[in-house]
Amino acid sequence: MNTPDWLNRNNIKITLDARPLLAQGIHPLEQVQQQAAGLMAGEVFEIITPFAPSPMIEKMAAAGFESHSESVTDGMIHTFFIKR
Repeated sequence: MNTPDWLNRNNIKITLDARPLLAQGIHPLEQVQQQAAGLMAGEVFEIITPFAPSPMIEKMAAAGFESHSESVTDGMIHTFFIKR
């Protein structure tokens, strides 16, 4: 998948590495929703997970966010969210 035009890495305002949370059995969805809600237009939220966070992507899309995921290495997926 090609990188979307809206993904400018200089506009990443929040990065959350969710792998430690997930290892503790904590789902980061609520934290992501709260933090991403405070973004200004054009700002990007990045989350790092060990798998594609499909349910999170669907919930964020329903809340008006576009997303893009990239597999950087085995076990590390970077997903980016921006308000539409």
